[in-house]
Amino acid sequence: ERDKQQSSGFASEYVRHLLTDEAIPGIAKEYELYQELVPGSALEEINALASEWTSEKNRVITVEAPEQEGIAVPTEQDLLAIFAKAAQQEIEPYADEVSDEPLVAQVPAPAEIVKRSEIPEIGVTWWTLANGIRVCLKPTDFKNDEILFRAYSPGGHSLIPDADYVAASTATSVVSEGGVGPFNKIELEKKLAGKVVRVSPWISSLREGVSGSASPEDIQTMFELIYAFFTAPRQDSTAFQAYQTLMRGSIQNRSARPETAFSDTIAVTMAQYHHRARPWSLELLDEMDLATSMAVYQDRFADASDFSFFFVGNFTLEGIEPLVRTYLGGLPTTGREETWRDVGIEAPEGAIDKAVYRGIEPKSRSQMIFTGPFEYDGWKNNLELRSMTSVLEIKLREVLREDLGGTYGVWVNSSGSHYPDEEYRISISFGSDPDRVEELTQVIFEQIDSLKTVGTTDLYVDKVKEMRKRQRETDLKENSFWVGALETLDFNGVDPRLLIQYPALVNSLTVDVVQQSAQKYFNMDRYVRVVLYPEEGEKLEGE
Repeated sequence: ERDKQQSSGFASEYVRHLLTDEAIPGIAKEYELYQELVPGSALEEINALASEWTSEKNRVITVEAPEQEGIAVPTEQDLLAIFAKAAQQEIEPYADEVSDEPLVAQVPAPAEIVKRSEIPEIGVTWWTLANGIRVCLKPTDFKNDEILFRAYSPGGHSLIPDADYVAASTATSVVSEGGVGPFNKIELEKKLAGKVVRVSPWISSLREGVSGSASPEDIQTMFELIYAFFTAPRQDSTAFQAYQTLMRGSIQNRSARPETAFSDTIAVTMAQYHHRARPWSLELLDEMDLATSMAVYQDRFADASDFSFFFVGNFTLEGIEPLVRTYLGGLPTTGREETWRDVGIEAPEGAIDKAVYRGIEPKSRSQMIFTGPFEYDGWKNNLELRSMTSVLEIKLREVLREDLGGTYGVWVNSSGSHYPDEEYRISISFGSDPDRVEELTQVIFEQIDSLKTVGTTDLYVDKVKEMRKRQRETDLKENSFWVGALETLDFNGVDPRLLIQYPALVNSLTVDVVQQSAQKYFNMDRYVRVVLYPEEGEKLEGE
């Protein structure tokens, strides 16, 4: 990839050279040195170096533990005794055993491609397989060693009853921890050692799917893993219990963080305390169930006929076709017709203010969220919404951070969704001194009102237009952008050829468009504001 390195990589190397005097011979010379030195490194030399670097003379032992009742923190003597005992033990050299069983025991017969079409404007080819699977392919030369893919099917855990929601939402984690076919997770990692490949199943509210990547050399392994995760998920009770134990520790520790109470309050408020929006707790953990998770997973991936796959990267159509026909064409199908359902999570009406008191540090976090109906088009309306909030973010940073010195940063994010409801969401967040929360909040409201009534100037609009054009220039040369955009546009029924018309759309942004968007989307009678304060009565020493 020496001819396709990111500019940020060069910049970081120059910075290290100036600050730490790190040599910069260049990637070609570095590769030459690796070729010369690595083959001559003997196992004995590496073991000797490891012994030298891990001696008792340079040892520092650190312990991190939650500050909670009932937690026994080991003393210095306890820790030294553990290390002394380990040093006295005779440890046999690790013997690694790797199974020679194949990932796919029975390779399926190739299926026919029953339909072929192209979108030449963006270099995309579509195939439809005999089993109904749709395949979108975009060969690129952006990176020599990268192939990315994503796949989805409508449904998700929205189709699962509320009573089984926790088991459904953790199903893919449970399967990933269990492995596939005859391989548990550790055995699978050993099987894939030395390969550049990754495949991960997922189930979200409205869809289920798989995603991953591979180098061109490991593309067949990628397809084998796709097939295995569809047809041979592995139920492992030991791995399930270990995952639950890990989750239990994480849940116990998360409650000690003030930010957890803050984010949980936002989540349940925005979902109006819906059953599926409950924050993680030990009680929720008890709703996990291995058998239910496996049943949900197997049901969601039992029928591949309504799946759409998207491949972007360094491959040829001729080279990938046999793999597509074999490993995707051989996936099981039942021909069922289904789609997602609306589970009824709705944003609240009216203006809601909430305060959360956690922690003792003299700092606050504030977040305001505006929601409402939206006309989704995946194009003009979405861009105008995002551009308006970008203008506001630039202005707020100037006023709150530079003029008033009230915060290190303020962030304004927005999105317009299509499913399950067409709605928009605007989030404004910042950190500050607790004593300045109300002052800065009032300034934000004043800036919103100014944007609605007076508007902005060409200076701010031109900044946003330039930012978006430059970002799109970079995006169009990234495999990750293309695979994500093609999938998202397909799911939402938007013509992907619009991607190359983006500069013209950006140029259509004006001061009036931004002002009209602010008037449309900032409803001051419908928002949620949550503020995190230190616990009342708690002061730092000396205050």
